[in-house]
Amino acid sequence: MMSDEKSIDKEKAREERLRRDAERFRENISIPRPGTKAPVDVPVLERHGIELSDVLYVPTSTLVANPLNDYPPLAAPEMAELVTDIKEKGILVPLISRPDGVIVCGHNRHRAALTAGLERVPVQRILSPLTDDLEREIMKSENDRRRGGNWSRAEKEKFIRENFGEAIAEDRRGGDHGNQYTGGKSSLNFRQSETLAKSIEKKSKGRIPEGTAKRLVAKIRKEAPVTATVPKLTEKERKRGEKLALQLKTIRQTRAMLEKKLATTKEEESRIVKELKTIGQPELFLKTLNAGADS
Repeated sequence: MMSDEKSIDKEKAREERLRRDAERFRENISIPRPGTKAPVDVPVLERHGIELSDVLYVPTSTLVANPLNDYPPLAAPEMAELVTDIKEKGILVPLISRPDGVIVCGHNRHRAALTAGLERVPVQRILSPLTDDLEREIMKSENDRRRGGNWSRAEKEKFIRENFGEAIAEDRRGGDHGNQYTGGKSSLNFRQSETLAKSIEKKSKGRIPEGTAKRLVAKIRKEAPVTATVPKLTEKERKRGEKLALQLKTIRQTRAMLEKKLATTKEEESRIVKELKTIGQPELFLKTLNAGADS
């Protein structure tokens, strides 16, 4: 009787385990897997601000200047720098345009792209309804942000020198300023330059955009004089250097004394030869002198 009861309990326990395993299996297969078409409730996101299209690569020649744009083009030196930058890296920030191809933001980048010979440029179209006032407002806010408001080029350089001059000078000296990219002594590489430019944009509150910051940093670094770092000496090297310096000083003093004595001796020799000439037939006396020296 006891064995029958034990068998029943075991069977019940087994059925309970199977029931729990089945429940876990059903819960597991109800979770959508990547690539499956299981319906998923996605919250509807409310759009904020101006709606833009995805980035499109359109022919450069199809874009036209905006008649509402009152901002002057970049000065020749800055435009030349922008053209060079675009030739090397392309256009990193898409232009903004109306659906009909009229540029809202990016007139200078468009001019530089034409000069650089780019056939296509990245563009985002404004999909929201636009009024002339809203269009002017977008142009003003973007131009002020990218050009640094009323900051001149000299003011931007001054800001960078005052706030980041030490970092730039450290790079010029080749000092030990390793970071998460380099890990030790290294010249400022591309990633570091990107990080520095982003830091400048952040600290200037967007008045100096990243692209402008990179160009100005390159200019400042090129103009800055290179200052060699003085290696740190050990105590043993320092003492040996001092000892050698004293020896060198003594040698130079001795050489100067001997050179002075030699100059005096040459003058005396020249005076005696002149006196012999006044007596007449100086060769005779010199011959006698040489004969005495040989004996």
